[in-house]
Amino acid sequence: MSIVNKLVLSVSVGGAGFALSAAAVDTRIKSVVTISMYDMTDIREMANLAPEQLFQLKNQLSKQRWDDFENGQPDYHPSFPEEPYDSIDDLPNHDELTNEWLRFYALKRGFHPNARGTATTTSNLAMLEFSALDYIKEISPRPILFVYGDNAHSRSYSERAYYLANQPKQKLIVEDCEHIDLYDNPEKIPVDQIAKFIKDSFNA
Repeated sequence: MSIVNKLVLSVSVGGAGFALSAAAVDTRIKSVVTISMYDMTDIREMANLAPEQLFQLKNQLSKQRWDDFENGQPDYHPSFPEEPYDSIDDLPNHDELTNEWLRFYALKRGFHPNARGTATTTSNLAMLEFSALDYIKEISPRPILFVYGDNAHSRSYSERAYYLANQPKQKLIVEDCEHIDLYDNPEKIPVDQIAKFIKDSFNA
């Protein structure tokens, strides 16, 4: 079998939603594994804006594109610090969701100078243009595995995508597990189950 018939997408967080979009149109992809999935194109639902507020957001971001052009660079406001904190005890206290992000991205555990959170300000315009899940049903008959923690704040994204997808599809819900646990916690990441799913998809 040639290598082009053996492509598998195993993608986490925001990239997972885009992986589903890619698999819907690229038939070389044999299967997809999403881990702690986010659908970044679901900004309308995340922002929960009234129609007037949505128009105002579009208008603001459209004007920002002119500002970016005049400034010679895109507007960007990172969420995470320039340097990592030494320990979890040193982290500032915020809301529950921000605290979770900081426990990974603001520590040496997950810090990188090029991964400081959020996208450029006008990136939300691109996210408003389409939904990554519009054609998820077309992935079938290729299988999809949705992996997420039972305590993950992002759980609803995986469950919605699972609901929209056609068979064959599977859910793998990791017990006592939050969103960031599946980034790097070897005690939580179900490596054997994911490997079996991928192997089985090759043999299908």
